[in-house]
Parts: sequence; structure tokens; C-alpha cells
Amino acid sequence: MIISAINKKTIGDIHIGDQASFAKTVTEADVMMFAQLSGDYAPHHVSKSFGETTLFGSRIAHGMLTVGLCAPVLTKLCGDTSRTIFQNIRFRSAVILGDTVEVEGTVSEINMEEKSMTVEIIARRHGASEEDRPFISGVFKQTLQR
Repeated sequence: MIISAINKKTIGDIHIGDQASFAKTVTEADVMMFAQLSGDYAPHHVSKSFGETTLFGSRIAHGMLTVGLCAPVLTKLCGDTSRTIFQNIRFRSAVILGDTVEVEGTVSEINMEEKSMTVEIIARRHGASEEDRPFISGVFKQTLQR
């Protein structure tokens, strides 16, 4: 992959209330590549027959794969050179293969001295209402390259 332009933001470019989103349909290939990358071959992720016996009735994506879908939102909001220094994630529902995950993020706090910002994230199934249980909710603290 060739990066043609780096989106480098300054603390002055980021404002409380800024929002960004990202969506991705989670596929069998995504789950199998994540299993290979992470070494997590738990049967509820990789075995169709086992997945059918679970309360979800299907295989589910790795929780950390779902968390990884937050990264494009964080870079849209905070720039390509930002980095995560803290995260607090709550897993609330499982992503089933074929689900489209919609991640939304909002900048909720900015610390000018630290050159850091707090981003609140929520990831939901495409088409879900506000009352539906999200896949994950969380808070990320990002800092800018100094």
C-alpha cells in the first residue's frame, strides 16, 4: 500500500463535537485472517458446526477485530499520526459473520497541554435503532505526535 498523503492534524484542527464514522461488513475471510494473525482459533470464531450450537446460532467475530474497526474513525477525527494511549471498551453484543458494523465516534474532550483528546465510540449493527444494544461502546484517548 502506498500512502499518497498523510492527514496530520494539530490540536487546533480538532474540536469538541467533531464526528466521524466507518462501516464494514464482517466476512468469513476477515475472521479467518484475524484468527491467523492473532492465533485465536476458538471454535466460536472458526467452526461453523460449533457456532451453530452457541446462543448466537452462528460463528461470531473476534471482539478485538470489532475494536479494530474503530481505528478509521480515530484517524479521521485525530489524524493519521495520532496514537491511542488509553482505551476502555465494553463488549455488549456479538458480531455475526455478515453483519455490517457501523462505528461512530465523537470528540468529547480536548486537553491542549497534553495535546490529547477523548473520543467516545459506539459500534452498532447497520440499521439498528438507538434502543438496540450496540456491539461495543467505549472511550479512546488519543495523543498527537509531538
